[in-house]
Amino acid sequence: MNKTAELVVHWANFEEKYPEVGLDEFCRYYLASKREKEYSANLFDGEIPPRADIVLTKLLDRISRLHMIYVQLALKEMKINHFEEFSLLSAIANLKTPRKTEVIYHTINELSTGLNLLAGMKKNKYITEQDDPDDKRSKRLRLTPKGEKVLQGCYERFAKIPEMLFMEIPEDDIELSIMLLKNVDLKFSKLWQQHKIKPFDQVYKSIIEKSA
Repeated sequence: MNKTAELVVHWANFEEKYPEVGLDEFCRYYLASKREKEYSANLFDGEIPPRADIVLTKLLDRISRLHMIYVQLALKEMKINHFEEFSLLSAIANLKTPRKTEVIYHTINELSTGLNLLAGMKKNKYITEQDDPDDKRSKRLRLTPKGEKVLQGCYERFAKIPEMLFMEIPEDDIELSIMLLKNVDLKFSKLWQQHKIKPFDQVYKSIIEKSA
């Protein structure tokens, strides 16, 4: 197969998997995949799992653990005690007076954990509660000026962590990674609450069958 035909085949395969993206993204993907094949053997001290999706999962897990190590370092000089508090503050700011359950599930927290964190944030006067005009049993949340100041400090400090972790990765590759991974978040962030009360084998079967 000549080089032009080989490139067309690669493009056709990419377009079938990601029909919503264009040629620019394919070029980033093609160049990144060629380059990364040279480095993948160095992962995990050469102990490479048998499937690429398992390698990706293990890599994401390790990066997440490393991220949290540096989060804990950053927290020592901040006005919050847990990274989840930052996630909740940010969600409240972005969702515009959300209900408690809405902001808790949006940040992928368990209900009891989220309620405890919100109670502590209210005690610290970072948030206020107000009656929901559409449902008197519910409360809507809003940041106080003190909470907004704390959130801004979190943004500034926590932004340094991904800057440090990913400083050697070109911006185009970061954008490509977002493009390739975003649908996992979009899909499963809508499903995890339903799945958590079901047996794993049932969840697995339902997902795989729908994708077949």
